[in-house]
Amino acid sequence: MGNTGVASGEGPQAMVWNPASSILTEGFQLRVSYAKWLLDTHHSSLFLVRNLGFVRLGVGAVAFSAGRFEHRAEVPLEEPLGYFTPVDMTAHLNVARSFGGVVSLGVSGRYYYSKILEHQANSIGLDAGMRLVPLRGLVLGVSVADFSRNPAYHRETFRMPFRARAGASYELRLGGEFGLQFAGEGSYFILSERFTGQGGIELGWAETLFLRTGYEWLHTRSRFGFGLGLALGRFSFDYALTPLNDNLGLAHRVSVGLGR
Repeated sequence: MGNTGVASGEGPQAMVWNPASSILTEGFQLRVSYAKWLLDTHHSSLFLVRNLGFVRLGVGAVAFSAGRFEHRAEVPLEEPLGYFTPVDMTAHLNVARSFGGVVSLGVSGRYYYSKILEHQANSIGLDAGMRLVPLRGLVLGVSVADFSRNPAYHRETFRMPFRARAGASYELRLGGEFGLQFAGEGSYFILSERFTGQGGIELGWAETLFLRTGYEWLHTRSRFGFGLGLALGRFSFDYALTPLNDNLGLAHRVSVGLGR
């Protein structure tokens, strides 16, 4: 749905968009995801949330790999010295609570880790969010993410993408077993003073089959996305396809979930 999620996100992985979304877990939910990007770049994640009654407790881990690179010295050599794979990882610890079924608040502590060759960088950060249901079918959401000190390698410091999100989603019940959900949101990157927008639509049938599409208005490029979902009891499956810009091919995302 165009990478929307601050108001429309469901499932354990939704804590990435809005930490308050974990409140939707009725008992226990687990979700594993894999995304294939350009060339050898890919990312994988695992999230789970448990309903403890008065709060929801969630944990998650995300890993990104940029593929394999040749390691060479400053002086050109016929053969590389070896190979290395840059890695970025993030761990989440999430707590969410509902107040009267109308307002939900959530917070996630995050740990960041990055490695290139023997150089490492790490940092801790915080996400916070609120979910509001003022009317039946209407959800409003706001969150801030990646509030953190800047990680530093041996010679270089890089800035985290500290951002604020705000959005809304509305579910319209159609005739029979069909439902239609609209979602839209905006993101503001505070340090770089950059704005992006996302919008998406989901058509669902009998809470079992879902067809989705969305559009992202990015800073330099924009793109469509398409996807589908299947829910059978406690099992769920989701797939998304995003054409990359500049004729760079297609990005594929697959996720499998268990629980409710």
